[in-house]
Parts: sequence; C-alpha cells; structure tokens
Amino acid sequence: MPLKTKQIYLLALVLFASASIYSQVFKTAIGSLEAISGIQRYNIVFEYADSLQIPKYDSEDSFLEMYAQKKDKKELGSGETFKNKWFTNRSDFFEPKFIQEFNFFNLNEKQVTVAKNITDSDYTMVVRTSLIELGNSNFFFKKDARLEVIISIYKSDNPNQVLYATDLVDVHSKGASAEDYDRIMSAYAELGRGLSKHLSRKTLN
Repeated sequence: MPLKTKQIYLLALVLFASASIYSQVFKTAIGSLEAISGIQRYNIVFEYADSLQIPKYDSEDSFLEMYAQKKDKKELGSGETFKNKWFTNRSDFFEPKFIQEFNFFNLNEKQVTVAKNITDSDYTMVVRTSLIELGNSNFFFKKDARLEVIISIYKSDNPNQVLYATDLVDVHSKGASAEDYDRIMSAYAELGRGLSKHLSRKTLN
C-alpha cells in the first residue's frame, strides 16, 4: 500500500475510533434531579430554535438553499426533495425514534416513559434543539451528525416553573450512515437512550 494511501486510511480509522467512544454528558443547569425524583411518565414536547444553528452556514435558510444546490449537482431534483423533508422528518422520523429508544430502556424493571399529547400527565419534558450538524460519509471521510439540545422539565400546569433543566447537551450519532437524514435520526436515537438511562439511574430509587 502506498504511503499516502496508508496515511489516509490510518486517519480514517482514528476518526472512526474517536467517534465510537463518545458519550453524552447531562449537567444540571436549573433545579435538581431530586425535584423530579420518582416521576415515571412525561408528556413530551419537541422544540427547535427559531435561529437554528447549522455549522459553517450563516442561517438555516442559507444552509437549505446551498445544500440543495450541492445535492442537485449530483442528482437533479434531489435538492428540492431534501428541502421538503428537512421539516417534516422531525415529526415523521426524528421525534418518534427518540421516543422509541427512550421508552425501550428499563433499569431493574423500573422505567421512565414519554409520549406526545398526554393530557393527564402531571409533568412535561421539553427537548429543545438549537443546533443540527449533518456530518458526512464518503470513502475518505466519515463524520457523525451532531445535535446541541437542552432538556427541561416542569409541572404541566405550571410551565413557568422549571423543576429541572440540563446545560447544553452535545449529542453525536452512532456511526456515519451514507444518508444525511439517517445520521440525524441516529443522533436523536442516541439522545433518547442516553437521557432515559440518565433519568432512570438518577431519579428512580
């Protein structure tokens, strides 16, 4: 194997290895875990920042226009398809995947669960995304998708009083799929699993 090719191959292995050992950290920013101790069921709400950050782009709108043009150069029409799915995939795929993975975890038969539009739930959890980075996947370079989110929890009848909120959580997908939206969905899956483990271990006795 030529030296240059070998160097590129080794670099790819290092990048892959570094991504595989990443883990989420949930630091408390507001309130305390004690304030939500024993809660096993949440109504869940997903929010996205009005000024959602996309690294290397000035705004979400400029990202959509420029990235769609880039995709159209490879396959005519794929750019418009990408733009159309940018918002609908949130409720169609990303949020259901988070919920599925969150609800799958249990600790010694104790389990925290979430669901949308639970009108009789005393507590509400908000997952607010402020950054989405698509990542990349090709023969020479693989980079996981990345999210920045804040989790907050309040009594459903008193949303102004936050019982618990995390600091900004940095979330990475697991593996760099060739499909842009698969990488993002994987990141929400990782967030769901990680947050469920965190709450199960820290708030259920």
